[in-house]
Amino acid sequence: MRIAIVSDIHGNRTAFEAVLADLRQTAPDLIFHGGDLCHAGASPAEIVDRIRELGWPGVLGNTDEMLFRPESLEEFAGQAPKLQPLVAVIREMAVATREEMGEERLAWLRDLPRIQNHGPMALVHASPENLWRAPAADASDAELKSVYESREAK
Repeated sequence: MRIAIVSDIHGNRTAFEAVLADLRQTAPDLIFHGGDLCHAGASPAEIVDRIRELGWPGVLGNTDEMLFRPESLEEFAGQAPKLQPLVAVIREMAVATREEMGEERLAWLRDLPRIQNHGPMALVHASPENLWRAPAADASDAELKSVYESREAK
């Protein structure tokens, strides 16, 4: 079985349409979305509507969570003081995205799971317990096991 995972679209309709064209060519058996669907792009509502129309199963991303639970950004920002100038911009952009999305789409995001299991595969956005924390690319096997092995999403 061939599985595709489309993640971090961030409201970019142009890029999303290019990915859809490629998926039509490659024709995977199953497609998942990996979260971070709408924040920061010009077409947040259109992306969410299209993902819903396509019926792709998927998971919640950190910027999805930030839209319906703004305090998640503040919690992350409190742990990353060097990012404060960037967080201020993200906060401002989130207000506009939240308004464009509307309550019904935000409720749909709120209902996305943090983990999506399919046979031996488990899809998460960053880590099962924290949407804002993912091990670095050079993480040791021990660190990866501590984050991902036999975890259930909260």
